[in-house]
Amino acid sequence: MTFNIRVDIPEHDPNNNFTKRIYRLTETVEKWQPAILSVQEPFTDQLQHWQSHLPRYYQSIGYQHDRTNSSIQHPLSHMDFQVAILYNNQILKLLEQDYLWLSKTPRFIGSKDWESHAVRTLNIARFELISENDNSTNILVFNTHLDSKSEQARQEQAKIVRSTINKWQRQYPTDVVLLFGDFNSIPKQTPYDILTSSNFLYDTWTICKVHSSTCISNSFSSTFHGWLGSILNTYAFQFLQTIAFTFHGLGIILPHGLPRHYLSYIDILKKFTKYYRMVDLSKMMSIWSSRRFHVDWILYQNSIDGSKHLEPRFISVIDIRSSNYSSDHFP
Repeated sequence: MTFNIRVDIPEHDPNNNFTKRIYRLTETVEKWQPAILSVQEPFTDQLQHWQSHLPRYYQSIGYQHDRTNSSIQHPLSHMDFQVAILYNNQILKLLEQDYLWLSKTPRFIGSKDWESHAVRTLNIARFELISENDNSTNILVFNTHLDSKSEQARQEQAKIVRSTINKWQRQYPTDVVLLFGDFNSIPKQTPYDILTSSNFLYDTWTICKVHSSTCISNSFSSTFHGWLGSILNTYAFQFLQTIAFTFHGLGIILPHGLPRHYLSYIDILKKFTKYYRMVDLSKMMSIWSSRRFHVDWILYQNSIDGSKHLEPRFISVIDIRSSNYSSDHFP
């Protein structure tokens, strides 16, 4: 499961505050019981608070600074769990882990480039699937969250993700690969193409739709809903998302969610007027016809030596609500 659980900040509607949502988040995880749960956005103390509500078999992986550094005073400042990986330790055994910053200097803590609005990272874990037989399966798991504003940053960050996965694949050719994340872009846009071109990674959703006789899915069109909920699956909102993501893919920054003041709408119209000549209408129509506005994806690859294969059996947008949300994203 991939799930942007929304950072713990005061919300316009108090019912969307994390202290209200934590129980809904827990119910969702307990219902679906994912062996791997990749989350995006949480503060360290937020994740630890939530983890105390989850079944004890869920262990978390993030970045931990050198605790011997006496200049770091607060214990939570040693950690970064914004792209945490939680896993069921009754099913999976952790073998290795790593953590990179999606910048020109991936080993430099807190680094960012290409006008990235925020520091973006890649969490890496290698697991062994616990099995009673000797034919064990190892899984390379990656979790990331690409930038929300800079298109150049998203593309460069996707390139780093791809090259990093390739490096781990060459090191462990018998391992299968899973990439989870909030990519802040949708299929048919460049970051997606970078990760899936030449079948480098397969899109679970796409493969499931092709093999619908053996794989179950639904047709819900969005994962990010911005506190609007299930209404985003209507044609009117799909049309608005087509326009919004078209401009978003050009690196034009539009407001998150619905503007609350008429001046904001005038601002948006001015941007449309200024940039409409940059729009590729055929690409825009392709986005519209796909009816797929998922910013959260699960991509995968078989082992590069051909010995292990993954086969999607179920992929769906879940926890769809029209109120009492667990996050501003659907998992």
